[in-house]
Amino acid sequence: MTTGNVLNLTRQRYRGLVYGIAAVAILALLAGLAVGQHLAGTVVYMVGAWFAGGIAVVGPVWSDRTLQDERDYELHNRASGLLIGITMVVGLSVLPAVYVLDAGDVLEIPGVVSGIVLTLSALFLLYGVCFGIVKRQY
Repeated sequence: MTTGNVLNLTRQRYRGLVYGIAAVAILALLAGLAVGQHLAGTVVYMVGAWFAGGIAVVGPVWSDRTLQDERDYELHNRASGLLIGITMVVGLSVLPAVYVLDAGDVLEIPGVVSGIVLTLSALFLLYGVCFGIVKRQY
């Protein structure tokens, strides 16, 4: 069975749909916050995020055209590496010192900082798991 060009997507239309829907979703979330309609803004955001994400994932599968090429993958890999590198350097240079100062009662780590540390730690662990999965597949 061959895949038909179900959505008739071009590279430009694909990007426009994904980024356009994501932008509308973000604007809806911000508008909901601005006018006190948190639930409505969140619902529109979630639907838009899932819809844009769905198009981003299934668009290249359903289209006969090349929507992403090696340039896109190279940019993604470089940006991901840069993000991980910057976060690692900042985290490793700042966090141990902050925890030592907290242990010496020089400063107190607020709950927000602990939450950020836990979130970044979870992201690094998730990245490691994803990296391991991808490495095993190739």
